[in-house]
Amino acid sequence: MKQEESVSRWLMRWVSEVRGSYITASFFTLLSAACFVFFSWYIAGFSNSWLISQEMLSDKLLFALAFLAGRYVFAHIASLLNYRAGNNIVANIKQKLYPALLRHNQTDSVTGTLMVTRVSDDLKPFFSFFVPYAIASLLVGLLLLGVSFYFEFWVGLTLLAALIVIPLLMMIIGVGATSLHNKHIQLFVRYSAVFHNRLQTIAEIVNLDNFDAQYAFLEKKSKTLNEATTNVMRVAILSSAVLELFVSIAIAGAAIFLGMSLLGLIPGDNYGQGYDYHVALFLLILAPYFFFYLRKFVSAYHDRNKAVASANLLRPFLVKEVEESSLVAKDSYESLEVKNLSFAYPDTVLKVLHNINFSLPSKGLVLIQGISGSGKSTLLKILSGNLKNAEGQVSVNGKDEQWSRVWLEDNTSYMNQFPFIFDDTLRYNVFLSHEKQEQDYPAYLDRIIDKKDDGWQTLLSHNGKQLSGGEKQLMTLARMMLHPKAVAILDEPTASLDSNTTGIIIEEIKKMARDKLVILASHETRFEAMADVVINLNWGEQMLTS
Repeated sequence: MKQEESVSRWLMRWVSEVRGSYITASFFTLLSAACFVFFSWYIAGFSNSWLISQEMLSDKLLFALAFLAGRYVFAHIASLLNYRAGNNIVANIKQKLYPALLRHNQTDSVTGTLMVTRVSDDLKPFFSFFVPYAIASLLVGLLLLGVSFYFEFWVGLTLLAALIVIPLLMMIIGVGATSLHNKHIQLFVRYSAVFHNRLQTIAEIVNLDNFDAQYAFLEKKSKTLNEATTNVMRVAILSSAVLELFVSIAIAGAAIFLGMSLLGLIPGDNYGQGYDYHVALFLLILAPYFFFYLRKFVSAYHDRNKAVASANLLRPFLVKEVEESSLVAKDSYESLEVKNLSFAYPDTVLKVLHNINFSLPSKGLVLIQGISGSGKSTLLKILSGNLKNAEGQVSVNGKDEQWSRVWLEDNTSYMNQFPFIFDDTLRYNVFLSHEKQEQDYPAYLDRIIDKKDDGWQTLLSHNGKQLSGGEKQLMTLARMMLHPKAVAILDEPTASLDSNTTGIIIEEIKKMARDKLVILASHETRFEAMADVVINLNWGEQMLTS
């Protein structure tokens, strides 16, 4: 429960950044509700005069229609303000999430894309609908309660009971719903990467006559994900059923009370002293509207649960733990030493790395070699601070393990062999800004810009499907050069590229290594002659250091 509360507070901090928009929207929501109150009063008065006195008072009907129009106009303005506030918050989160994904080297392009999707799909409804409906339910509920109590105490009491009981029940149901959403989100992210991998390799699967086995494997994963989705939907249906049950009971209770009062079956101080069909109809029209925003709030509670689950997933990318943030190191880089390093991934006993030892200089090129599966990428992730080694020590400037890991996380830039491309302009993907930049950029980027009709404003999507593999690598390298860190780490920067693109990347890496420490894993033989240090790995064992 503590974790959920901290995530909820984290979500609400984003709300406070645009509180002005929410306050203005709430004002228009109250105006809308007030218009509906006057509409109900005038339409009830018109109906009363028509049915009781056989008079059609057109002025009351015109007033009713005018206030009804006002109710929809003000409600529309409020919804636009709330939607805009949600968009602004999501944009702010994405602005912080993008650089965090670049630094978080455990995140491949598929997982990174899913992270951004979670912000749009799960967090946006929370800020655009759940928060506004929660505020509207409270404000409109209090307004209508005041009106109801003024005209009839027992009707007001019936509505008040519903206002208390329904959100309480939703909170009880929500405790279980959040855990279901957490499971669903985790499965979705994990299995989406699996499905994407199989789609990427479908030709090889068919050629190897392994289609049936892979189909059975994916069917099992899909069944598990579908079961998690079904469980989430069951809770959503349960929430709606509970809401409708209590709404029906409350409205029916008010209608029965008013009907029996009009019939004289329930005596009271008000009866015979101005309490008439006009007031009864007025209160009966207000009763369903009293639940209008409460209904929307309960339906949006599902969005709240999704948002909490997604925030659990996203928050580690955006927030450092307090004990680590106090250790953020700004010291300049002098040396890096690895002693007796061993590493195994969770839930496995097989060590990916075993007893690795080396010391690295203050600048120069370090080449890590080895066949695929020898632990090169794992070692790079440890050196970037994004994997915590269980055995041995990684020390920066002679400092302790925890300090060094935080320093590495803050002071290393990383180039993945599968670059992450934002769904944004080409300019943003290079400069991490939409503004026109005056700073110099690598000349080789002109090759890419000149081929695009919209130049820097070319929109990229679906992890840069508009670009070739070489263009993605060149853009990622430029991004690393324009946003430099003390240590540069590159994982297979020239894999599967043509010789011309490979030559450009090699020359740029050579330039970088003159001024800083550059660590790269590669099968490219041309790096051997350039490297100041070569580390050879073979199935996790260190074979040779030069």
